[in-house]
Amino acid sequence: MTRRVKVLTGLEAMAAIVPAWEDMAAAAIEPNPFYEPWMLLPALELFGLGRGFRLVTVWNGERLDAVTPLERTATFKGLPLPALSSWRHRHCLLCTPLVRADGAAETLAALIEWLPKEGASLVGLQYIPAEGRFNRALADALKVAKVKPFVLDGYDRPVLRRAKDGETYIEEFISRKERQELRRRERRLQEQGKLTRVALGQGEDLGRWIDEFLRLEASGWKGKEGSAMICSEANRRFLTETFTAAYKRGRLEMVGIDLDGKPLGRCTGFIAGEGAYAFKPAYDEAFARFSPGIIAEVARIRTLHELPGVKWMDSFTDANNSVMSRLWKDRLTVQTLVFGTGKAGALAVAALPFLRWAKQQGRRALSAASRARAPAKPAQPPAASAA
Repeated sequence: MTRRVKVLTGLEAMAAIVPAWEDMAAAAIEPNPFYEPWMLLPALELFGLGRGFRLVTVWNGERLDAVTPLERTATFKGLPLPALSSWRHRHCLLCTPLVRADGAAETLAALIEWLPKEGASLVGLQYIPAEGRFNRALADALKVAKVKPFVLDGYDRPVLRRAKDGETYIEEFISRKERQELRRRERRLQEQGKLTRVALGQGEDLGRWIDEFLRLEASGWKGKEGSAMICSEANRRFLTETFTAAYKRGRLEMVGIDLDGKPLGRCTGFIAGEGAYAFKPAYDEAFARFSPGIIAEVARIRTLHELPGVKWMDSFTDANNSVMSRLWKDRLTVQTLVFGTGKAGALAVAALPFLRWAKQQGRRALSAASRARAPAKPAQPPAASAA
């Protein structure tokens, strides 16, 4: 059956396809909870769709086979051509489109064929896992369509891949020096009171866990700078609504440590199939000298190994996250892909390697000129000889 592309731009129209959307997401070639309806729809409502937003869907008869949130922009990454790029909000670092595994090649072919009709010369897909099944399927579909993509940028972020058990992971993958320091700080904390590892279970008071997390995050520098989730009504609602939705689905992870029954550190995340995605952490900065945030992350490692069916967790961090890099052994490359949908776009993408090279040469020339203009350091007098 011929697949058809349908573009949705209003929340009401998107809400109408939620049952088909959830069915497709459960069978996707690669998971992305941030593009599932229970998380994407609150994000769109609270952070704004924008005039250029469109939810691009691909249908196979009455069956939904793909959902791709895109944004229409006048340029993309400095290229002065109209573009469609991945839509994301301030708390989203994963933009993998949801594509049903069954018939993924045909679905992607239909999407690629449709793209030029939208009037954009470029398509930019951001935060795409380089080794993921979606990226491989897209590369195959673009090759068939004779479209050449270009990897514009990317970075590596930590990923935790399950070992035999939590203790094995900690002993084998965290350095001996780090383990000794953590044990020393745990002993010092235990001198302050009873230290307990905690994890949210089904049937518990989720509202209490959410309130504790929000207060804990706001008690430190994020609260002082106004970046804590509770400092913004949109952020607070987004966290509350998505945590509640994930909890109802058995897909919310909240782990941490308590001191005498009071929250000291918390880690949160979302489960998706055989994987999971870390989200916001929080810890009590009054105990910063004991590293409660790191101790909570080690508690997460133990708890993750106790979750049935979960094989890995994406740290979901920006580049250069030193804490997770010390604790999690493996790495995941996420990248931005760009490709053209017509002649102008194809020429612009083909020119990108040269433009990048020219930009690097320009920076080097400016750096060399700056060094040449710098005043020379005065010569130092020879050291006096000992008498």
